[in-house]
Amino acid sequence: NENLFVDFNNIFYETSVIQGESMCKNYTLWGIIALILTAMIWGTGFVVQKIASDEVGIFFLVATRYTLASIILGFFIRKKWKIIDRNYLKGGFLSGSSLFIGIALQTLAMTWGTSPGKSAFLTAAYCIFVPFLCWIVLKKKPRMNHLISAVICLLGIGIISFQGNLSMTGGDKITLISSIFFAINIVSISLFCQDRDPIIVTFLQVAIASICSWICVFLIEGLPKTVSMGAIGSLLYLGVFCSAVCMSLQSIGLKYVNPTVGTIILSLESVFGVLASVILYQEVVTPRMLLGFIVIFIAIILSQLNFGRKNREIQQEM
Repeated sequence: NENLFVDFNNIFYETSVIQGESMCKNYTLWGIIALILTAMIWGTGFVVQKIASDEVGIFFLVATRYTLASIILGFFIRKKWKIIDRNYLKGGFLSGSSLFIGIALQTLAMTWGTSPGKSAFLTAAYCIFVPFLCWIVLKKKPRMNHLISAVICLLGIGIISFQGNLSMTGGDKITLISSIFFAINIVSISLFCQDRDPIIVTFLQVAIASICSWICVFLIEGLPKTVSMGAIGSLLYLGVFCSAVCMSLQSIGLKYVNPTVGTIILSLESVFGVLASVILYQEVVTPRMLLGFIVIFIAIILSQLNFGRKNREIQQEM
């Protein structure tokens, strides 16, 4: 009887482990799907953002976009507001302020002549900055491939952006600065979404971003005198899909997917951004730009690989 009881215990334990592993795999799969959808929608967002920025002010665009997202997300978490504590607010402020600065600089760069496709790839440089920010915040030194990928990324940026006199346009410089703030946003989301509701964190960051934007609208920019139906449609797309939907999917995906894998998937927005720019914005990609895109994408992928990991694991097992 004792042996039979032990056998039943073993079977129950093994079944629970298998079910647990299966559920983890399912969560990871849905997380990957969420991040792929995020990259696709964000890729098209570069073109829509460029079109909208040609008509309305930078801060009004950002304010409208994130106000819509705040209203939508706030409605869905209305029953969870009571669990928002100091740590939630801290994460929302850090991620929201970095998001506001990043998107404002990115939009400003587009008004200064940076095309949607170029903006997509220069913004994707945040993948290179993430490991170095983790070094500062988490005290984890970047691996050798991070250093190599940073050099390769700089080469790709030079191929795309440097002109004949080896200078960069103002728009390209601002886009690169914006990618640093997007990297801060990624790291803060990964930190504060652990053991917390990702939708609440997303709501708080878009709410903070919208508040910062409206302050700048009234203090610096002013309200637009007229807004066309086309601009309204662009703002709705940016607010509903590129903000409320995508940022929720991003937070969910980063909760269940390894940050390294998640960053690779999110970097695909640069590819979708170029495709959307060519199809919808009739952007002409020169051979030099294409070469630069390829070099930057190689750097992004290289920055997320972990060479020698399998060999070390084999040696430890032996």
